[in-house]
Order: sequence, then C-alpha cells, then structure tokens
Amino acid sequence: MKNKSLILVLITLIFCSIFPSFALAETVLEKIKRTGELNAGVRKDAIPFGYVNQRGKWTGYSVDLIHLIHKRLEKDLNQSIKLNLREATIDSRFRIVQRGDVDIMCGATTITQTRSKRVDFSVPFFMTGAQFLVKLEDAPNFDYNGSLNNIPIAFLPGTTTQEIIPQIYPSANWKNIKNREEGVRKLKRDEVKAVVSDGILLLGEIVQQGNNIEDFVLLPSQPITRELYGCILPQKNPQWKQFVNVTILSPENRILQKEWFSINSGEFPYIIENNN
Repeated sequence: MKNKSLILVLITLIFCSIFPSFALAETVLEKIKRTGELNAGVRKDAIPFGYVNQRGKWTGYSVDLIHLIHKRLEKDLNQSIKLNLREATIDSRFRIVQRGDVDIMCGATTITQTRSKRVDFSVPFFMTGAQFLVKLEDAPNFDYNGSLNNIPIAFLPGTTTQEIIPQIYPSANWKNIKNREEGVRKLKRDEVKAVVSDGILLLGEIVQQGNNIEDFVLLPSQPITRELYGCILPQKNPQWKQFVNVTILSPENRILQKEWFSINSGEFPYIIENNN
C-alpha cells in the first residue's frame, strides 16, 4: 500500500513538472492576491505614454493609469499590493505578457486582430493615427495627396504604421530609424522631409526634445489610419480584463486623460479633427 502511495506521489510530481500550467492554473487576480504584487510593463521611449522626463522620473499617462489600476486593486482586494514597474520595449512588450513576466503592459500599442491571437487587449484608452511630421516651412509643399515620389521619409520598423503607410506611398524614399528621437533629429537637420508615425507620439517627441510645437505641423489633420491603443493582457483571464476595463472607463481615468491630453490644459494637447 505504501509503495502504491509513493508511486502516485511520484507520478503527480512528474506530471506537474511536465505540465506546470495545470499545477499552477490560477488567474491573474488570484496570483496578485496570493503574492501581494502587481507586475506591470511600461515603455520608456513612448512619449507621452511612458518615458523618462528631464528630471529623470519615469512618467507618462500609462504610468498614471497603472497606478490607478494598482490603487483600485488594493481597495477591491482589501490588502496592500506592491507595484513592480518593469520596462517594456517595442520588441518585448508582447513576449513579457505571454511569458507571465508581467500581468499587464500599458502603452502605445495598437489593438489588431493579428496581435489578439497572441495576447488579449483591454478596451481602447486612446485613439490616434499615422501622420506626417513636417517643418512648418515645408508644409505647403508636402503633398500627401500625391505620390511623395523620392521624398525622404523616416519610419519606425515593427509598427502598424510601417505595415500600411509605405504601401500607400511606394515611391517615397523610405528611411529606417531606430526610434522617433532619431527621426525628429534627422528632420531638424533636413536629412528627411518628414517622419511618419502615430501623431500623438510625434507630438510627444517634439515636446520632449524641447522644441516649439508651432515650428512643426502634423499632416494630414485627420490621420491616415486609425490606431486604438489598449493595454496588453494575458489571454483567458476574463475577470482581470473586466477589472482593467472598468478602470479605463472610470471617471478617475477620464480625469487623467484630461490632465495629459486636453487641448486647453493638457500636458500634451492632442485632438483628431473630424472633417465629416
């Protein structure tokens, strides 16, 4: 009898080591409650959603949104929760959620059907779209309704902008850049005539570099694409997704959005003009 019990224990241990997901099949909310920790990913290069300001502080709308989620978690779970902010990059943002390194990643990430096969998404918290950043003096001659033939334009690989815009303007002279900071600097040095990316991120980079917004123009005023940003979440966690969604739709988050993006008083005033 003892030998049979020992064999059962060994089989259980082997099964759990081979199939850990079955042994540790707890939801994100259960894990947070058990560990007392929330692991969240935010980028440092996606101004104004996640960036390091001139005082060396990691800040941004996404950082504030994560803090709001953290605050509501402590209230709903009725316990102290430690918040661990982890840096995410444009390359790692999906992987760290899939691997379980973080419970949520909030930033400038467009919700797409293809990406939804790998991860889940919250409801959208921001809408922007692809626009060309040009110098004010060059704006009258930048014909985005034309072919932009041989016009040097900087773009960031690995983004939804790169998947769409070069297909619309195949004869433009496309220039790869590592980040938007490099793109704006090339624009200021006349190495390119435009930088194409999500309008809000281009606006953020201008401000971060200490430039005068009025020296630049985003074209067209109505973005070429529509990009809906959402937080990246683990799949098959409906309760966690609902919790995040309720926070995003809360009055507290609307206040945060006004503080960051209001045309009249926001730190990074931005609006998509509706010409319909």
